[in-house]
Amino acid sequence: MRIWMIFILVIATAYFTIQCRIHPQLTYNSLLDRIQHPLDTRLRYRIGSIDPRFNLSTEQLQQLTQQAAAIWQQGTIKNQFIYDPNAKLSINLIYDDRQAESDQRKQEIRIIENSRQYTDSEHEKVTHLDSQLEQAKHELNIYQVNYQTKVEQYNQIIQDFNQTQHTLSDTTRQQLNLQKQQLQQEQFELQQRINEFNLKVSQLNQQVDNVNIMNQQFNQSVDQFNHRFHARQFDKGLFNGQEINIYEFESDEDLRLTIAHEFGHALGLNHNQDPKALMYPVMKEQDLKNFKLTNSDLELLNSRH
Repeated sequence: MRIWMIFILVIATAYFTIQCRIHPQLTYNSLLDRIQHPLDTRLRYRIGSIDPRFNLSTEQLQQLTQQAAAIWQQGTIKNQFIYDPNAKLSINLIYDDRQAESDQRKQEIRIIENSRQYTDSEHEKVTHLDSQLEQAKHELNIYQVNYQTKVEQYNQIIQDFNQTQHTLSDTTRQQLNLQKQQLQQEQFELQQRINEFNLKVSQLNQQVDNVNIMNQQFNQSVDQFNHRFHARQFDKGLFNGQEINIYEFESDEDLRLTIAHEFGHALGLNHNQDPKALMYPVMKEQDLKNFKLTNSDLELLNSRH
């Protein structure tokens, strides 16, 4: 009987050892789980601690972890992970300076976006005003040409009378005086229009200068933002064999992909060199909303043995 027990123990130990080599993630399941589910190769995980400053509930995090697991399931046509409230491996959200910086980043993005919208609005106003001034310039030129034509006609009439040396009748004299007064009035109105136009041109130039300054300030803000907040390696999450600790994320999609990345490490994967891949060490070019495992990810998974 004792020999049989030893034999069974040896067989079980050998089985679990070989199973771990084929499925490295089983190392992170508890021994009890492996005994109770000897043919189940899924990695079991649970929700651990969540810092309240993330404003995320346990249920929300559980849903996101399931979505992260679904990325692997859809890519490999195999269920690699399963939620188990009694699992050995826990997923925790730990708030530190990384998330504080991420919060600052989101605030800076809002400021930059508001600045961009305001600058675009002012640019549209300048464009609209410039269009109005072009129309005003066209109308002013027409008014000026008409006035000049009337002046020339008036001068020609006076010149003709002077050359003939005819005595002007009272009626003709009154008509000419009236015409002269009208021309003087039109000259006054023309000068007013010119002054108003020049004032608007000056105002437009000032607005253009202001918009240019705003553009420079906006570009400086973007440069400063890019210098301070740049894509970096996946230090936002860490898998240590006992836990998956998440320290920073910007959105639900970002958190989902970060968890999926750490799940990859739990499967025994290292990083690859494909910028669009899940296992690339930098979160930058991946499609956060509609992510699918890349060929590079699958090749890494298939070559782990």
